[in-house]
Amino acid sequence: MSKELVHTPEGVRDVYGRESYERSTVKHKIKEIMYRYGYENILTPTFEFYDVFAKEISQASARDLYKVFDNEGNTLVLRPDFTPSVARCIAKYFMEDNDPVRICYSGNIFINTHRLQGKLREHTQMGAELMCDGSVKADAEMIAMMIESIRATGLTDFKVTIGDVDYFKGIVEEAGIDEDTENQIRQYLAGRNYSALEEYLHQESVSSIRCVWSVWQCILRPCYALRIQLLYRRHVQSLYIRRRRCDSQGRQI
Repeated sequence: MSKELVHTPEGVRDVYGRESYERSTVKHKIKEIMYRYGYENILTPTFEFYDVFAKEISQASARDLYKVFDNEGNTLVLRPDFTPSVARCIAKYFMEDNDPVRICYSGNIFINTHRLQGKLREHTQMGAELMCDGSVKADAEMIAMMIESIRATGLTDFKVTIGDVDYFKGIVEEAGIDEDTENQIRQYLAGRNYSALEEYLHQESVSSIRCVWSVWQCILRPCYALRIQLLYRRHVQSLYIRRRRCDSQGRQI
């Protein structure tokens, strides 16, 4: 075998030995917690029609997708995220009634970060979706499950960050900014690059959104986090009771 075939392409790497074992162990512990909360595992295709993801990404992000064409000329992409695929599955298989749907998943996602040298283009993603339930109790359930999942891996020092896309949409609408500016801000937020975001807002002289952003930072986000925290404390005990009842009866609910 030639030397060229021994190495992997840029942006991907082999996982083996101790690291592979530890990854499998962490994934197993997290999945066990999700199962106890009544979440069912789902497997989605590695590639899907482009339209499945088109509504969830900006034009700039679309350039980071791995695209191929099938024999019929359809545009297919390697999944960059699980949520749109899971939403498609739920719309297809679980929409006969209005009951909440609890789904969990794990697998690899692919993002062509060609502009960022040294960044991996293949990532492992684990997650859970609670759909058809817009109540704050659902938020509390997800937070409780997430905290227990993290603790199950052995981590004790961590911070939970809560985001809500409706707040971002409200800020954008209130500021009256254009689509290009919105897409740029969205990219900074997705990458948690807050220093670059602040610099961009000053450079672009987006005074209106800076004002609304300051309100969000100082007032709205702490109030929302406090509301979730109080509800979490109120409901977490009942959630644990439900989980223990599930274990004792040997079934998921």
